[in-house]
Amino acid sequence: MSFTRVSTSLVLGLAISLTSATQLSAQDDSNLFEQGMVAFHNGNFDLAQSKFRQIVSENPSNADALLLLHQSEDALLELLIAGGEFETFAREMLTAARTSGRAAMRDTDAAAKAAEACFGESYQDRAKAIFALHQNYGPFAAVPLVHALGDSDESRRLAAVYALSRMGANVVMPLMTAARSSNVEVRLGSLHALNVLNDRRASALISDMAVNDTDGSVRALASEMLQSSASASSQLVAQAWSFFNHDANGMSSIENHGAMFSIDGRNLVAYDVPQALVASEWAKRMMLRASELGEDTSAALAVIYASEVAVLNGIEGGAVQAAAQRNALLTLSTPAINAGLEYAVNGDMVATAQQLISVLDGAGNRDWSGLYSAMASNVPMISHSAAVALSNRGQQGSSVVQNLASAVRLESRRIVHIIDGDSVRANSMRVALNDMGVSAIVSADGAAGLVNMHLAANVDAFVIADVLPDLYASRVSKNIKADPRFSDVAIHILGEEELTAYDVMESFGDLSSARQAYVDMAAAAATALLHPAHAGMADSAVGSLVGALNRDDMVAVPAAMALGYAGASSDVADALISVMADTERSSKVRVASANALSNMFARTGVAVDATYFQSAMTEGDAALSEACARTIGVMSAGHISAGVSL
Repeated sequence: MSFTRVSTSLVLGLAISLTSATQLSAQDDSNLFEQGMVAFHNGNFDLAQSKFRQIVSENPSNADALLLLHQSEDALLELLIAGGEFETFAREMLTAARTSGRAAMRDTDAAAKAAEACFGESYQDRAKAIFALHQNYGPFAAVPLVHALGDSDESRRLAAVYALSRMGANVVMPLMTAARSSNVEVRLGSLHALNVLNDRRASALISDMAVNDTDGSVRALASEMLQSSASASSQLVAQAWSFFNHDANGMSSIENHGAMFSIDGRNLVAYDVPQALVASEWAKRMMLRASELGEDTSAALAVIYASEVAVLNGIEGGAVQAAAQRNALLTLSTPAINAGLEYAVNGDMVATAQQLISVLDGAGNRDWSGLYSAMASNVPMISHSAAVALSNRGQQGSSVVQNLASAVRLESRRIVHIIDGDSVRANSMRVALNDMGVSAIVSADGAAGLVNMHLAANVDAFVIADVLPDLYASRVSKNIKADPRFSDVAIHILGEEELTAYDVMESFGDLSSARQAYVDMAAAAATALLHPAHAGMADSAVGSLVGALNRDDMVAVPAAMALGYAGASSDVADALISVMADTERSSKVRVASANALSNMFARTGVAVDATYFQSAMTEGDAALSEACARTIGVMSAGHISAGVSL
């Protein structure tokens, strides 16, 4: 028992250190305070609680009295659980909480039933109920307790405040939502609980309520709790950035349960939000409130909306929500979007910047200052995206064209590892793959092949000789499959099958999103070069466009089209005719090359041998035949007659 009395005296000392009678707002309160402290000192905790409860009842904004009320309850609880029973119970609850899933945690009906024990007569039972509620339901434990904050029964309101104030950081977010309730008692109770929790993330909210709440008692309580003299709006902006940037004053991953809360009177309601966006939604909520208070947060909102669009586009079923966020972004002013883009560029926020660039690349915009800032970025995907947007908007200066020429050269070449001790066979396969735009890395034995494999970032297929100088092909294959990066990559064994370069290429899987992004950007840049090419301003990009003719159709086709307006030499004509005459290339790129040759001849008079076109017309490809016939006519290379027969 002596240990318990020492512990109780420590609680009393803490209470005295936190509170002085001069802080109470009236003489009657001071008298009640003194009586309560005497009772507390004498160990009469029930009487002490009654005095402190009376102060709170008459002056609900008195945070000190409520703090003492709760501390006296804690002291009594220490007496009741001195034997260690609570520790045993706590360990059992922690074990149970670890095994329960998040679905069970979000069962608010079960939480409401469990919360009733928080209002019982027994201090020990109440403490156990609070602990169990918190461990089993996390932030969702706040739902029934917030409802009780608006109860007509004062004892239930106080018990709810006490329970919430003992649940730690997990209930801070729901309490910050509840503090915006239309119900005064709920707002007061939420502030009392936040006062005990003393979480600095609530500082901006408290400053806002101290000045702007419609109820005097709420303003008084919030004023007692103020932690900063800065304006509420500036604090809201700072806290919003903390959430968005996930800094030390933001939201930890353990607090993020994929839910936000809304409040309607006493009813706190949880709703689903992708976990990746919970912090962003809090940031948005605070920026919007700061805007209501007169702070210009439009550029910050542009950044937040754009980042959410980028995340939602990567979530299955997120398209509708992404469209809603994009539309909200579009309703911001062009200067705000430009300022948001500059912020994203300076922070190397690639996906966010690209979304903002895409918004500026649209009808009605005339201010492209953000796009020019983005084009100066050291991050290629940001810089090239801005150049594409500028070209699309008719901005075709040399800096734009040179940037696009660089973007056209972006490659995510397919890579094949050949492991074969037969150098002639290995080099034959390498040359065949290279001719089709695929890079091949040759290793002469299994050990070298495995070293190259471990150093590789991307591999699209492995070709392994059945007989190697040092290792069995099966062992090399097993080692490759053991690496999770290559578990789905095709492995071909030479000697077991007749293998051509085409067979290898047919086994390629889809490009990773990162590699595909480079191909997409090269295609977009080639397409964007059509604008300056038409205007005669793409001369500096011709070399890049010629190189792009050997790329996939999505890059090669617009490159060929642009060369029709930018090319002017026989070398360019030779490159185009090489593509047009190649029966292994697609009809689409061959047609684009034939049409490019027509346009190029019409502009410059550079002609090619008409027999290439005549030969292609006999292949039976209607679109290619038409393009070739048009080119023959443009070049006046000789009429080819046709009769009619049934």
